[in-house]
Amino acid sequence: MIWMYTVTGVNEILARDVASLEEVETLRREADLVWMDFVEPDKKELEVFAGLVKEDKILKDFKVQKIFQQPERVDDYVLLSIPHVVFEERLEKHLIYLFVKEKTLLTVRGRDSSKLVKRATKTFRDCIGRVSGGNISLSFIVGRLFHEVTNANLDVVMALIESIDKLEQKALANPADRSIIRSVFQLKREISTLERILWSQRELMLSIREGLVLEIETTDEIQETLDHAISNISRELSLIDSHNNALESILSLQDLGLIHKVERNLIYLT
Repeated sequence: MIWMYTVTGVNEILARDVASLEEVETLRREADLVWMDFVEPDKKELEVFAGLVKEDKILKDFKVQKIFQQPERVDDYVLLSIPHVVFEERLEKHLIYLFVKEKTLLTVRGRDSSKLVKRATKTFRDCIGRVSGGNISLSFIVGRLFHEVTNANLDVVMALIESIDKLEQKALANPADRSIIRSVFQLKREISTLERILWSQRELMLSIREGLVLEIETTDEIQETLDHAISNISRELSLIDSHNNALESILSLQDLGLIHKVERNLIYLT
């Protein structure tokens, strides 16, 4: 599916489901700003994308969910990748790819990020005409996408903390349960992965905030949005060690439980 949002000089947003490059080009000529959202694009929709971004290699990067640590030049667009994570039994990574050029924004993503993109779209609709003194800017949309992804990723941090708390309670109740050790090391891996993702996202937002991505105008609105997101991520990154320490404490409980079990067996044998 390809959702195309166009904005005219009267700050009116029109949304359409488009299916061909010809349709896209016609609508682009009439708009002051264009946002095309490719949602799990099929082969035909990827052909439309390839007609806009003439770089075959990027299609392979989509398939392997490659994270770009820094902004990349792709054709005449600048590419950013925003990692979005979810956590149920295991941590899952999904990516939103952003291609920015002048008055055009292309996003390529899966359906898993639909809720947060919908929230970003709603905020843009609500605020258009009131942002940047009425000037239309893609940077506002980019800022809102980073805001929504940051909130979603920080929700995952809270979910991991809840899992650590539950595991600690389980260890206190039954310190000799060997399955707890496997769970501890799994959570350690999840936390390590999440730390890398949050770090990468923060560095990318800092690059935009400092004006290093020239294609994204650093308006007051995007600076405020990014400052808030950067602050939240920095706070969580500073607490990563405390989460790892909590897991280490659970391992210590396991060691004590095994020692006590051995002592009981020795007493029984003697």
